[in-house]
Amino acid sequence: MVTEGYTATLVAMTLAISRSSLYYRKKPRGSRADRQYDEQIVVACGEKPAYGYRRVAWWLRRKENLSVNRKRVLRVMRERGLLVRSRRLRARRKKEWGRVEAAGPNQIWQSDMTKIWAGPAVGWAYLVCVIDCCTREIVGWNLSQRCRTEDALAAVEQAVLGRLPEGSREANLTLTTDNGTQFTSSRFLETLGRLGITHRRTAYHHPEGNSYIERFHRSLKEEEVWTAEYRSLEEARASIARWIEEYNHDRPHRGVRNRTPHEAFLAFAGVLKNEALTV
Repeated sequence: MVTEGYTATLVAMTLAISRSSLYYRKKPRGSRADRQYDEQIVVACGEKPAYGYRRVAWWLRRKENLSVNRKRVLRVMRERGLLVRSRRLRARRKKEWGRVEAAGPNQIWQSDMTKIWAGPAVGWAYLVCVIDCCTREIVGWNLSQRCRTEDALAAVEQAVLGRLPEGSREANLTLTTDNGTQFTSSRFLETLGRLGITHRRTAYHHPEGNSYIERFHRSLKEEEVWTAEYRSLEEARASIARWIEEYNHDRPHRGVRNRTPHEAFLAFAGVLKNEALTV
């Protein structure tokens, strides 16, 4: 109507629209996204394929010294199809069932055993780990070709020697396990009794009671075991040892405010030391 000679004021009044809309011309909008660190983000995703966008952003800040926003990492990972698909479990239970109230380190530990394929020449190997429920740090572990009581005790003894060099009798420590034969054998219970460790067993068919160590084993398999092809027990042991070292010292954990488990332990150790000095 304007091109036919009618005035813009008359056209706007007739159509009951604002006069400025008659002059609007849609312009193609270019992307204003910063593409400076796209390749570094893609490389980080290749090195850590099991990491979500939050951990990738943390990794770039810590290892590459790049100040990258989490939203930028999320955008790049979504564009390149690098987002980790979340697992949807059928059974849904209350989150409170798996929560452990540990006010400090060396109060509550959890231990469990899981199977790991160590190559056709070896077959299945059995990994026992002990986790500190307060700091989420792996304090002891053992990988062996058989699932015996001695193998479970080796992980517990390593944890006691590393975390409680002065003895465990006065530590008021509780160890939570499931009802596996290794953890309910008379030798295992007698050893815990001599060490002064209280043994607590989860209910049957209730993995939430051992939730921290169960979740650690899932992360271990997703980020290390399922991405590797071990050819011997020694190779599996060395590779798992490297990953556990990285987990304790170089991997953020949301359960301890995005710190590494060892950083959380050092923070608690510093607080305890200051309290002892003030007393």
